[in-house]
Amino acid sequence: MKKIIFIFIILFNMILNTGCWNYKEINDLSIAVGAGVDYDKEKEQVILTTEAVYPMVVDGQTKIKPEIIKTKGKNIFEAIRNMIPLTGKKVFWAHAKVIIISEEVANNEDILISLVDFAKRDAEYRDDIWIMISKEKTAGEILITDVLIQSVVSFQLEDIFKNERGIEKYDAVPLWKFVDDLAIEGIEPTLPAVEIKHYKDKKIAQVNGMAVFKGTKLVGYLDGKETKSFLFIMDKIKGGVIVVEKGIAKKITRVALEIFGNETKVKSSYEKGELTMKINTKTTVNINEIESQIDFINEKGRSMVKKEAEKLIENQIKGVIRKVQKEYNSDIFGFGAVVEREHPKVWKAVKHDWDKIFRDIKIEVNSEVNIRGSALRSKPIKVGD
Repeated sequence: MKKIIFIFIILFNMILNTGCWNYKEINDLSIAVGAGVDYDKEKEQVILTTEAVYPMVVDGQTKIKPEIIKTKGKNIFEAIRNMIPLTGKKVFWAHAKVIIISEEVANNEDILISLVDFAKRDAEYRDDIWIMISKEKTAGEILITDVLIQSVVSFQLEDIFKNERGIEKYDAVPLWKFVDDLAIEGIEPTLPAVEIKHYKDKKIAQVNGMAVFKGTKLVGYLDGKETKSFLFIMDKIKGGVIVVEKGIAKKITRVALEIFGNETKVKSSYEKGELTMKINTKTTVNINEIESQIDFINEKGRSMVKKEAEKLIENQIKGVIRKVQKEYNSDIFGFGAVVEREHPKVWKAVKHDWDKIFRDIKIEVNSEVNIRGSALRSKPIKVGD
């Protein structure tokens, strides 16, 4: 009898608990996939440009139609709610892929914090949504550019970030990482920069370089080449190319090295009251292209390429650190966090003067390059007389 009652209770609960309590018909929603956030200082209004998608059936196939919706409000939440009178539908943000902010927003602490707070607080926003800064006049215009492969700009930007491996010109930053860097001592935040480039007869959104913050304030940019060195320091190099140039017989010869792996260790030393940051990189590469008939694959040639590559990496790392120290004075490399971890007592004594110390801190860089092979050829191509 107990078994029969138990089975009856299970079956009864199965009947009562079927379905979703918060089920929503897709036809009742506007599905937001991307947002551009601007700010009008004169009217003190947030301008929200939303890329929404609607499923459509065309010739028996379901296709996605993108739609741009532009609204305003005193803050991001009001701007979102002001979409309802335009569309007649509530916006669903769980599938949003990107947030693009303008320089105006990045330079307004209250608006930036309000945006981040809303995105972190709202249940529909995901922590791994990509966030970036527009180098154009507005953030919204990025969402009305053309696309090459995807049919939706936000999806194309998401693909750019997902496939960052092998192209070392930007660092994809999810919302949670940006928020963490704002809060953690000893490191300043960065965001990838997006701009509009002309490709044939199209205007394409292209991600290139990084925006440098000091706290919540935008202080400058790193270009794509400088970003590569930044990624070396942060141990985020996952692939890419190093092009070594060597002057031989009054001619510049280039050798392309494909990066297969890299390991960077950043340590601090404190001696005689002076802090020094020591950066050591170990990079494994292949010789992938030689712009010459000169043999760079034999022992002598490989040794020459190795030394030139090591010198190039070291000089570029020193160059980007020097630029950030002197022009931006923003510890985007997390040197302060390294000092705090390795010398907690020293950090406690210097953290209040870290701006001044960071600007002049001593840097030592040592790079090691290991050439493991030469792709499918063991000899350079020879051209007959």
